[in-house]
Amino acid sequence: MTAEHWRVPVRVDFAGGTLDLWPIYAMMGGCLTVNAAVDLWIELEVARSGPGHRITSRDLGIDLAFASWPEEPPAELSWAWRALDGSGAPPAAVTIHSPVPQGSGLGVSSCLGVGLLGSALGEEAGEGLARKIATLRDLESCELQTPAGWQDYYPAALGGALALHWDGPEPRWERLEPHPGLLADLVVFYTGKPHHSGMTNWEAYRRFIEGDAQTRGALSDIRQIARDMAAALPTDPAEVASLLEREGQARLRLSPAVETDAMRAVRDRGRREGWYAGMKPCGAGGGGCCLLVVKDGRRDEAEAALRGMGLPPLDLRITPKGLHRL
Repeated sequence: MTAEHWRVPVRVDFAGGTLDLWPIYAMMGGCLTVNAAVDLWIELEVARSGPGHRITSRDLGIDLAFASWPEEPPAELSWAWRALDGSGAPPAAVTIHSPVPQGSGLGVSSCLGVGLLGSALGEEAGEGLARKIATLRDLESCELQTPAGWQDYYPAALGGALALHWDGPEPRWERLEPHPGLLADLVVFYTGKPHHSGMTNWEAYRRFIEGDAQTRGALSDIRQIARDMAAALPTDPAEVASLLEREGQARLRLSPAVETDAMRAVRDRGRREGWYAGMKPCGAGGGGCCLLVVKDGRRDEAEAALRGMGLPPLDLRITPKGLHRL
């Protein structure tokens, strides 16, 4: 049995999360999100022929074998089953390996979904794959049994940094080229606590639909921050840092649980030592990873401080590559 090898990136989000939930963007108008693929890779091994079917997760130690493709999701690896089933052509065997833990806030489940769907179809990153993302969005809502945003799929399906404009039934994407100075000062670290984006987004979603004034005000501010972020990312690292901080504070108005003790400790120490410029949680917050911009020339100092706090930074950079076959 000959196997193909594929890689799909996870993502960081700069601004505009939660605005990608329907009908929030339809009701508000003028919404966008800004995110980017990063070079932490989920690896897939795909075999298209052989007896029966198999789904294996090396990280979870789960190996499921089926004589024929099951009509209902198995109790384990149900998301992998949904994404493969959605392709209409599930391969004989798929093995998954991810260096990124669930609950990281880096869009692991969504990016894995793109990898599984695209590799099952034999389709690498590009506009054709991006046009199939609505299928994954609906499958994810079925999996989570909550409304699902869909910004996380696009970096995996397209690669690079993106502004996603939610002004139609499907988003319109705009490619961005981040400023070199920003790339030198951008740090991602894990807070040591996983999060559950589906439930965090559901609370904001519910309050928005119910007309809660604080929630609607915070999301209106996040919409403006995202617009400013799309303009600043290619041009002004200092403004990006300021906007990250503003978005982080706006998210606190959505829920105080967005910010963890570890995040507060990083902000306090960074300001005291002079290397802190701005920070926001990745994804919906409440744990997972954080996106931090440090002051020019202070990256080594900041990373040493993070390691000393038990919050080692991740070794990653923005990548122009989305899902691809090796």
